[in-house]
Amino acid sequence: MGFISKTLCALMSGILLCSSLLLSGCKGGEAEQGNPGQIGTNFPVGAEVPDNRYVDHYQILVFGNSHVRSHNLTELIRQFILAGRPGAAVDMTVASGGSYLDERLYNKVDLAFMQSRNWTHVILQGQKYSTTGLNSYPIDDSLMWLRAVKAQNATPVLFPEHGQDGNRTEGSRVHQLHQTIVAVEPGCIAPVGLAWDKVWQQEPRMVLHEADGNHAALAGTFLTALVFYQSITGNNAELLAYFPQIPVSAEQQQFLRQMAAATLQQNPACPF
Repeated sequence: MGFISKTLCALMSGILLCSSLLLSGCKGGEAEQGNPGQIGTNFPVGAEVPDNRYVDHYQILVFGNSHVRSHNLTELIRQFILAGRPGAAVDMTVASGGSYLDERLYNKVDLAFMQSRNWTHVILQGQKYSTTGLNSYPIDDSLMWLRAVKAQNATPVLFPEHGQDGNRTEGSRVHQLHQTIVAVEPGCIAPVGLAWDKVWQQEPRMVLHEADGNHAALAGTFLTALVFYQSITGNNAELLAYFPQIPVSAEQQQFLRQMAAATLQQNPACPF
């Protein structure tokens, strides 16, 4: 074979190899988003959501950023479950870091940690979204997380964030984004942003944000924890008693319990 022929062969082989890599590593042209094909995941598609509402030992893993750490959200969730499900044990584990879900899938470490224990629930916060609503981001990695969690017989609960202070459309828009995810791959959605919106409809002056206008104040964290309590256990959040150790007034606690329960009545978290 002549030099030109060998060169053409090498070029053609390289093109075929590159094409093969692109086909195996891309989905919808978003290989840079931590595509599952690059890390060798293979989970059932469209599986039913495991129903772990009534277990005796809740083992809950939380993937999230600073929003899941604001005013110790996970400890509030734990307290609510212990109060609402007497006799049940509750372990809450917050995964390290604050990466987006696509980054957590790509690094393999978080996926391996999720697969290392028999969790009952996995809270997933960190789907990328546009705060202005002008841009869109792939949902492939969130879909893969739902599949991976269900493959472990755990209940996946998506965490759409509340809107920023002064933005009364962001919460519902982020919730709708997560609805598009579970429309493709079944999972649960804790309607956090919708509950915040309901509070503002009833009490526009109620302070749910910290001064930064982004993170939750204690009342906002209390509300978010109530939403997760009912989403995880199926128990009506309105029936919880007053928590005197939490510095939110009895009147506000009652009001927030009502708002959380009403939101979940209109927007059930899970398909069961």
